[in-house]
Amino acid sequence: MSDVLLLNMDGQPLTLWPLSTISWQQAIKAHFLGKVKILKTYDDWICRSQHLAMPMPSVVMMSRYRPHAGKVNFTRRNIYLRDGFKCQYCLKILSTEQLTIDHVIPKSRGGGTRWDNVVAACHRCNLRKGASIEKPVKKPYEPNYWKMVELAKSLPLRIPDPQWQDYLQWPEDLIKVVRAKAA
Repeated sequence: MSDVLLLNMDGQPLTLWPLSTISWQQAIKAHFLGKVKILKTYDDWICRSQHLAMPMPSVVMMSRYRPHAGKVNFTRRNIYLRDGFKCQYCLKILSTEQLTIDHVIPKSRGGGTRWDNVVAACHRCNLRKGASIEKPVKKPYEPNYWKMVELAKSLPLRIPDPQWQDYLQWPEDLIKVVRAKAA
């Protein structure tokens, strides 16, 4: 069945990339435990009985505010996003399967695995570079949260419910509504 958009108490998704979602089962459990409030529902029903009728939630909001850490998690996905899915040596735009992480100063020469020493690279350029030191086209840096939000909103997004757009403020031309098939 469909995912449920999880919003912080301020009405913003907890994360944009990947988008903060939970299963409808988790949403129902959290609702009955008082952890979330259901804001929007799908047309489907979870149960319909004489004493209870419950539509499937589409958008839920947390009952307590969860502050943003302000820092961006150091992950492969976020490195690719920061670098625009481009090899930082040949500038080809590639899929995540075609990219790898390259240490600007190789680990064998004392380079660390941190924001300012890693870049996205294609397999060919990474192999060609090997343990040598080669300057990438764009100097690696640690992005802030708002820069990553801006970068994430430049990517296409597939959502199961058009109501989600009210909370995402994603560019209309990058949104594609894809209805999930019932299990």
